[in-house]
Amino acid sequence: MRVPDGYILRHPAPGDAPAVQAVLDAAESADTGEPRRHENDIATEWRSPQCHVDSDWWVAVADENTMAAVAWVWPLTAGEVTADHYVHPDHRGRGLGEALLDTIEARAAELPSHTSEGAVRHLVVWCEDSGAERRASLQRRGFAAVRQYFEMAIDLRGELTAPSWPPGIGARGFRRGVDDRTVYEADLEAFSEHHLYEPRNYDEWQLFHADAPGGDITLWWLAWDGDELAGFVIPIEGDRGAFIDDLAVRKPWRGRGLGRALLLAAFAVLRDRGQTAARLVVDAQNVTNAVRVYEAAGMHVSRRFDVMQKPLA
Repeated sequence: MRVPDGYILRHPAPGDAPAVQAVLDAAESADTGEPRRHENDIATEWRSPQCHVDSDWWVAVADENTMAAVAWVWPLTAGEVTADHYVHPDHRGRGLGEALLDTIEARAAELPSHTSEGAVRHLVVWCEDSGAERRASLQRRGFAAVRQYFEMAIDLRGELTAPSWPPGIGARGFRRGVDDRTVYEADLEAFSEHHLYEPRNYDEWQLFHADAPGGDITLWWLAWDGDELAGFVIPIEGDRGAFIDDLAVRKPWRGRGLGRALLLAAFAVLRDRGQTAARLVVDAQNVTNAVRVYEAAGMHVSRRFDVMQKPLA
């Protein structure tokens, strides 16, 4: 695909991971107005067997030492094709975003346009509320907003409410080698109804959770009703704020305040570790009314994203 003069578009090499992460982090910081690390960890993403860097990822390079932009396509996401792209703030306004969208659409056009059941597949990207230029570009290409996601946040430096566990529920930490399979199976069950949820096999789940770089299993909270795992929360520390990677309550235990208690327990341990803020991303139309649960725990909406999609040609 044609790219602006002075740039080369290519598939990334394994050694490009730190530079690609730096592009995501710089874009995240510019878009939020504060130093931030992007929630995607490229080193982990590239270790996934579902990630094909040599065919579905691209980088725009200004010279041997300057990574300017990155884009990718994830061909199998609950039957849809999801994609995204980021341009480093120093290289915006030069047409790289349009070139990367051209590349994404060209790759998507090579993929099956229908599922094995005959349903039409869509190309799906996210657009932040404040991204007027990106939104206009997507709309010109035939994308339409179909759903909204929120980033929600809490300042951990203020007064925090102590968790109140529902009757019969006991909470404790995660035991590596004992609880792994139980938490994995609860994860599959709890998220099975969620938008664009693509179940991972056990090894891949471990890669993105217990074995994730920077992950710390001593931060995890598990809530038990006797021998049954009722819910769990997986926080991740960061040098620029903590992230709630997973929060799940299984169906029989929903509506009893367990999700709120798990969040409050996570906030307390994160503050004890020196974290000043915690964030998460949630589907605003979540079937479990998760937004209400997070607001009850003291979180507020800090960013809004539209899910933009178009049918595959």
